[in-house]
Amino acid sequence: MVEDRKKRDITFDMMKGIGILLMLIGHVWAAYIPYIHKVIYSFHMPLFLIVAGYFSKPYSSDNNNKSAIYSYFRRLLPPFVFTISITVLFFCLMGIVKHDWNPVIQNIIALFWADVKVLHTPYGDVYIGVVWFLLALMWAKTFLLFLLRWEKWVLPISFILSIGALLLYKIFPYSVWCLSLGLVCLPFVAIGWWCRYHSIPLWLKISSLILWIIAICFSKLDIYGYTWQCYPLDVIGACGGTYFVYLLCRWLNSDLLKKYFYWLRQALAYLGIISLAIMCLHSFEIDTHLGNRLRSWIGIELPIWGLYVWRYTLTLILAVIIVHTPRIKKIFL
Repeated sequence: MVEDRKKRDITFDMMKGIGILLMLIGHVWAAYIPYIHKVIYSFHMPLFLIVAGYFSKPYSSDNNNKSAIYSYFRRLLPPFVFTISITVLFFCLMGIVKHDWNPVIQNIIALFWADVKVLHTPYGDVYIGVVWFLLALMWAKTFLLFLLRWEKWVLPISFILSIGALLLYKIFPYSVWCLSLGLVCLPFVAIGWWCRYHSIPLWLKISSLILWIIAICFSKLDIYGYTWQCYPLDVIGACGGTYFVYLLCRWLNSDLLKKYFYWLRQALAYLGIISLAIMCLHSFEIDTHLGNRLRSWIGIELPIWGLYVWRYTLTLILAVIIVHTPRIKKIFL
C-alpha cells in the first residue's frame, strides 16, 4: 500500500484480485452451477500458491533460510490467529446475550486443532475453515526453502512429497495444523519458484492451457478435501489456468488497453493487495453468519442471490476497514 502504485507492476496484484473474487464466487455457485464451480476450483487456490512461490527467494545460506522461515511465520500466523480471535470474541458477546458458550469453546478448540478434518466434540463440529490456506502456504514455503539446497531436484522431489501426503491421508485422514496440506500444496509453490528463475518454452505454455481445459472436463481438484482425480494432470491444468489469468492481466495492463480499463485494473489490483484481509474476513463472516444476523436485525428480506451479494459486500467492506485501521493493517499488508 505504501509503494508507488505508478511504478509497481500490478499484474500479480490483479491476478490475486481475480483469484479472491473467484474464491467468493466459487462459494456461491458451487450448489447452483456445477460447471462454473469446476472451472473456478481447477486453479483458483493454486493461483495464490504459484504467485507466492514466484516471489520466493533462492537458497543462499542456512542463516538466511532461518530468517526467511521466521518471516513466513511472522507474516502468515498473525492473520490466522487474528481471525480466530475475533470469531471467539464475537461468540463471547453472543454467549453473554444468549447464555450459550458452546460456540466459544468450539472456536477456542479450533485455534489449537486447526484441522481440515471435522472434529466432532460435545461443543459442536470443529474445523479450520477458509483460512486453512494460510497454514498450508506457510508450510509449503518452508518446505521449499529446504528443497532449494538441491535446486535441480526441487520439482521432482516436491511432486514425490505431495503424492506421499495424498497417499498418507488415505491411511491417516488428519492434518494437524495443515502440515500434510502444506506438502500437497508444495508442487504449486515450487512451480511458481521455477517459473521465476527459468525460461518457459512456448510449447509448455500452450500445453498447460490445453491440459487445463482437459482437466476441467475430466478431472476434479480440491486441495482442501485431498481430492485429485487425475494427478498430476490436476497440477499442470491448474498451472494452465493460472497462466491464462496471467495473460489476461498482462493484456489489460498493456499500453494499448491501459486507458480503457484503468479503473478495472486499479480495482483488481486493490483487491489483490487486500486479498489476505478479504480471505480472513470471509472466514469470519461464514463462521459467525454476521450477514444473516444483521439482515435479520434490520428486517430485510432478500432473494438467495441478493443474500450472497449482501454477505460478500459486507465482507469487502470489513476488509477495507481492517486494512485502513492503524496497527491492525500491518497484519494484512
